[in-house]
Parts: sequence; structure tokens; C-alpha cells
Amino acid sequence: MTARLARGAAPRPSDEGRARRWLALIVSALILTFPLRDLLAIAQGAPMDAPFGCDFVLYRDAAVRWLSGGGFYQGWQLTGHYAIWDGGSPILYPPVALVLLVPFTVMPAILWWAVPLTLIAGAVWRLRPAPWSWPLMAACLAWPPTLVMVAHGNPVMWEVAFLAVGCVTSAPAVLVLIKPTLAPFALVGVRSRRWWIALGGFVALSAAFGPMWLDWLQALLNSNGSIVYSVQEWPILALPLVALAGNRLRLAGVG
Repeated sequence: MTARLARGAAPRPSDEGRARRWLALIVSALILTFPLRDLLAIAQGAPMDAPFGCDFVLYRDAAVRWLSGGGFYQGWQLTGHYAIWDGGSPILYPPVALVLLVPFTVMPAILWWAVPLTLIAGAVWRLRPAPWSWPLMAACLAWPPTLVMVAHGNPVMWEVAFLAVGCVTSAPAVLVLIKPTLAPFALVGVRSRRWWIALGGFVALSAAFGPMWLDWLQALLNSNGSIVYSVQEWPILALPLVALAGNRLRLAGVG
């Protein structure tokens, strides 16, 4: 055993450790049966509340409209009060989101899902969180709005990806600020010098959109939305934070 440890080999897990892993896997699998059941129902033809990828189409088309000389925000968002749930498809992201959206006016749509989901999975794999955290991450995935947001292609997938990579390397968490109502999640890595450098770059990039920020503020003030609108997104944003906590406690010898 001493020779194996001297060569850097990990000791074999104890029976208790293996039992904890199996228990965590079983509990996680049971939790994930809920979204999997919904996916199976959809695959068998169950109706969805909105077409697959509808959010992606909404924001991609807004970017196309902006590139063509039109406004990023719908005209009716800037001229009077409106309700965000009335089906009018308002654009609520600030103009800096165009940095993310414009490339997808020409890139394959499948990458809108493939890239962030791969980044999230890769970051969690890199963190190697302790088994106790696996059921909590499964619960984040099983949260009903999560499946809806992924199916619709909501940009929140990208915020989760930025946060997940930020949990590994700090700086990318700044990009969560693309959605200001999720700003507290961007503070991961705030003690890192790289995070502050990234924040400076983000502020400079945001400033380049100048007067469009006034349009964004007007669109928000005209709506009936509030920060509560983003509460349903908190559980999926919590997933990489749970993985990070699981990583740190694992390294500390807990779990």
C-alpha cells in the first residue's frame, strides 16, 4: 500500500465509500425518473406548451432583425405597458447578449444546445464532486422548469455553462451578467484577479452598445416583470454551485 501511495496511486475505496457511491447513484437515478418520464411522454407525442426551440428562434430572429438595421427590442416594448406572459415574445436580455446571439445567425442551431450542455457536463466531471452532492444535482435537473428551458432553448443554458466553467477557472462566471437578474451567481471567483480582469472586459464590451441600454431599460420599465421572474431559474443555476461545494468538501475529506 505504501509503495502504491508513493507512486501517486489512489487507495482503493473502502466498502463504506463504495456503499455511499451506490446509494448516491440510486437516489440520483430515482430523482431523474421524473424528467425522464416527461421526455418519454414527449417522444410518444404528448403536446408541449410551446414548440421545441421556440426561445432560440425568438432570440436568433431578434439578432437577425438587429443585423438588418431593425431594433433588437420589439417596437411595442418601447411604446407602452405590456405583460411578459401575454405571448407577445418580448426580448428581456440586455444588448450585450447580442455577442452571444449574433454568431448563431449563421452557426448550426444544434450547437446552441450542444456547446453549453457539454461545458456543464465537462465542468462537473472536472470538479468530481463528492457522492452526497449527486442527488442534489439530480434534483436541480429534475426541477420542472429545467426541462422546459432546455427544450425551448432558453439562453439560461448558457448562463449555467458560464457559471459551471467559472466554478473551475473563475473568470467565465462574469458572463452570467449577460442576464443581470442572475448577477449574484456571477460572484463565483470574485476573489480571483482573473475574475476582475474579465469583469473589466465585460464592462468595456457592454459599453460598446451605448444607447441600446436605454432601450433595454425602457423595455423593462414598460413590462410587468420583476426579479421574481428569474426565481424559477435559480435551481438549475445552483447545479454547478453544488458541484463546487461537493468538490471542496471532498478535498477536505468530507463525503
